[in-house]
Amino acid sequence: MSKPKESVLKILKLKQIRRKNLEKNLLDVQLKGQDHYVFIKENGKAQVVYKDGEWIAEHIRTAILKFNYEVDKIDKLFIRDFTDDELNEYEKIS
Repeated sequence: MSKPKESVLKILKLKQIRRKNLEKNLLDVQLKGQDHYVFIKENGKAQVVYKDGEWIAEHIRTAILKFNYEVDKIDKLFIRDFTDDELNEYEKIS
């Protein structure tokens, strides 16, 4: 069985870095101090968990929609689409 090409491994790792950074931004910046639980599902998308009958604040709803949109884009990315910070993070860990 042949080994995957280095470029394939690189793009997979960069996608993992992008997902991690998106999650960190959502949880540590966008939703900091909000009184709701956020659950990251198996497919990497976020879901808000809240008490029955309570409305989700518009800010939370918008942050979740933007996060899930960015997660959907990850699988379509090429190496050229990643930021310099993400590429530098890859270089540090490889």
